[in-house]
Amino acid sequence: MAPSTGSELRGRVAELEVVRKLLDDARAGNSAALVVHGDPGIGKTALAEAALGRFTTRMRVERTVGVESEMELPYAGLHQLTAGMLDRAAGLPAPQRDALERALGLRTGDAPSPFLIGVAVLGLLTEVAVEGPICCLIDDTQWLDDASRQALAFSARRLGSEGVVLVFVMRTVDATFRGLPELAVPSLNDDDARGLLAQVLPGRIDARVRDRLVSEARGNPLALHELPSALSPTEIAGGYTVAGNTTLTTRIEKSLLDQLGSLPEAARRVLLVAAADPTGDPQLLRAAVRGLSLSPDAIDEAERSGALTLGTRVGFRHPLIRSAIYRTASPPDRRRAHAALAEATPVELDPDRRAWHRGQAAVEPDEEIAGVLEESAVRARGRGGVAAAAAFLERAAALTPRPADRARRLLAASRAKLEAGAPEAAERLLSVLPADALDPIGTAQVALLRAQADFARRRSPRVVREILAAASWPDVHDADFVRKAHYEALFIAQYTLGGTRSDPGTGDVPFSDLCRAVFDATDADSTHPMDLLLRGRALIGLGKRAEAIPVLRRAVAGLIDASAPLIPSRSAGLDSNAAIETWDVDALWTLSDRHVGLARADGQLTVLPLVLSYAGAARLAQGRLAEAELIADEIDVIKDAIGHPFRRTHRLLTAAWRGDTGTVSRLASELRQNVAAGDLVTPTIANFAEAILANGVGNPEDVLRVGRGELDQIHLLTYSSRILAELVEAAVRVGDRAIADRALAELTALTEPVGGDWALGMLAAGRALTSDPADAEAHHREAVERYRRGGLAVYEGRARLAYGEWLRRRRRRIDARGELRTAYELLSGRGAAAFAARARRELEATGETALSRLVDPGDALTVQEANVARLVADGLSNREIAARLFLSVRTVEYHLRKVFLKRGVRSRRDLADALRAEGTARL
Repeated sequence: MAPSTGSELRGRVAELEVVRKLLDDARAGNSAALVVHGDPGIGKTALAEAALGRFTTRMRVERTVGVESEMELPYAGLHQLTAGMLDRAAGLPAPQRDALERALGLRTGDAPSPFLIGVAVLGLLTEVAVEGPICCLIDDTQWLDDASRQALAFSARRLGSEGVVLVFVMRTVDATFRGLPELAVPSLNDDDARGLLAQVLPGRIDARVRDRLVSEARGNPLALHELPSALSPTEIAGGYTVAGNTTLTTRIEKSLLDQLGSLPEAARRVLLVAAADPTGDPQLLRAAVRGLSLSPDAIDEAERSGALTLGTRVGFRHPLIRSAIYRTASPPDRRRAHAALAEATPVELDPDRRAWHRGQAAVEPDEEIAGVLEESAVRARGRGGVAAAAAFLERAAALTPRPADRARRLLAASRAKLEAGAPEAAERLLSVLPADALDPIGTAQVALLRAQADFARRRSPRVVREILAAASWPDVHDADFVRKAHYEALFIAQYTLGGTRSDPGTGDVPFSDLCRAVFDATDADSTHPMDLLLRGRALIGLGKRAEAIPVLRRAVAGLIDASAPLIPSRSAGLDSNAAIETWDVDALWTLSDRHVGLARADGQLTVLPLVLSYAGAARLAQGRLAEAELIADEIDVIKDAIGHPFRRTHRLLTAAWRGDTGTVSRLASELRQNVAAGDLVTPTIANFAEAILANGVGNPEDVLRVGRGELDQIHLLTYSSRILAELVEAAVRVGDRAIADRALAELTALTEPVGGDWALGMLAAGRALTSDPADAEAHHREAVERYRRGGLAVYEGRARLAYGEWLRRRRRRIDARGELRTAYELLSGRGAAAFAARARRELEATGETALSRLVDPGDALTVQEANVARLVADGLSNREIAARLFLSVRTVEYHLRKVFLKRGVRSRRDLADALRAEGTARL
């Protein structure tokens, strides 16, 4: 007997009300997601189905259900959910439409990211909702394939004003769905449990038996339905039994299976075939049954049992029946079911599902099946199903006769497991890999993968030693492999620099030893940009900056001129840091924007925050604070959308230049509280941000407090070098000549070998503050001119501020006014509020009053509204804005209407003009 639904659904009034309100809001144009969770049999599906049956008038309903046997097939669940909506995909932006069609196997191409698919699904649901609200029920979400889960969870986090409801039904809420609104389905209270039991057993029942059943069921509706079926009439009338020491779920499953025990063998085999087929295709089931030489009557017998329902789709009365049938079947029976499904699945229509069934049916090594599975892995990867590719490869390896081929496939499977975020599984596969079947490069690749998996699990920099060993494995002459291994070692070192400030190291490998090993391994005559990058970065670590700069400069030029990106966006960083080391803001802009474009196009949202932060650094250097703030907003959007733990360093630096004391204090404190052991980079960025702010607001003592410690590691960390200018200024202001001279000496050593307007402008600014009056003015003028020529507006504003202050102290008021007026206009126009306030005070001290330009349009706009307004001012269309902010077009339109109302404008052009008048649009 099925759990009660409709008017008989007991004890669920409050829960039904939650879902009702959600659906009513959707009819009003709002969107939401809900995660319904609880124990097996607690009534999650019954609750969801009852709510949809009652409250979805004038609303489209789509359903899909996760199936345990299909967890390895990429986007299988998403395909079932969206199959009836794909006619609306033509309305999606081309990148989203292409990505969705690639994911669903409708076209070929590079693998799309689940997050880009999530944006596409959001757009597809929005297109459908134009005709009216839509509710999607995703049942047994825990059995959904990983790719579908990630895409749907992303879509759920970006819902806004589309009229879309996503209801996820699952047992427990895992990390993928954590943070979404939840509805926990509780156990029934004793009164409701007794009432439900009375419906199940309407006749007389001994009170002691009733109380025991209520107690054992623990408020679980399915248990109240199924446990009585295990009792004989005598036991119901008052006999006694003792419950076994098994879990409630196990007892429920046993009860469900016991009810099927009297079925003929043929009908039970039909149920197993149906349980092994996640498509729910009645024609496929009938074809597989014919392939097993079973009578069609067996299907009718299975349906008459009440366990199976046949309509437009094959379904089970309860998800536990499907999982229990499949899990308790003997291995030979499961293999026969999969073999029948493989034969019934047309290879031209669904080659991958056919291959999967064949792989599950095989027991002996079979190279032909293994080869087909490997082909499916390639297609799965092409659809973005890295986890699925790993599963296909793992099964292919198990069926591979030759050890060398088995080793190759296991190596590929472990690499795919690592890429899919399963380092433990990768390590497991590597542990069974036949090492004696590997050639030298294969052995080295195994060593590298083991180190990468270890780092992914423990984030320990100690794996650097293993990576170096892999790169120097005997008889390995693959230059590209060695290059990648050394890059990986330096990349890990950059982000997990360990040891002490005086003797930094990477785990048990001193940083200098790592750099020496990389330097010695690179060919001094190589012109390959990656070799130059590695060699130059190694020279920096060896303290040979003067030698490193020309090498890094050639590396950066080669990376920019390369016909295709030589560094994947997922491992970007050393190239952008090379641009920072060479003080080349244009190169930083080009390299970082290239990575941003690639990451956006592929939907690599776990990578995008990092590459965006480098793009933001280029904007900060050029004083484009509005653009830098928009980038900070986008990083926050991504963090919220996918729960990425990326540290908010760019937001911190932007706030420092803005003069936002509260935000700097809060974010710097957050960073320091969450610093990993041995991490020098994060506290350095916090110190740098606080130094910028302190000089802006005129607290030089605070600059010295946070900056002194950075002097010991100037030669190691990029951000430390920029703090030198802050230290020089602050030390001069407090009269600490020793610190000023030491910081200037370090700044000189850093910048003179580099040259260029950014580096030499900063050096001139430092010399202007520390020189004798006879020489200071020339240095002030040089700093102003270099910054102006380099397009470094905020730095130019600061240089003019320092020059104006110097002129005023020498009573040259007329000259001072000109510099201070220009400084104020530059700094206030760019939004550098604290430095602008300093310039205004200095200007007023000369007898001139400055008109305030610091108007912040965000005062009346929400963050999302401000993001939309800025992008409109940049000329982006609503579709382009939706793609940039990972929103639906309808949500962008909703925010834009509110922006127009708050700003009192009627057109996009008027809005852009209003923002420019306020000094916050792009400059």
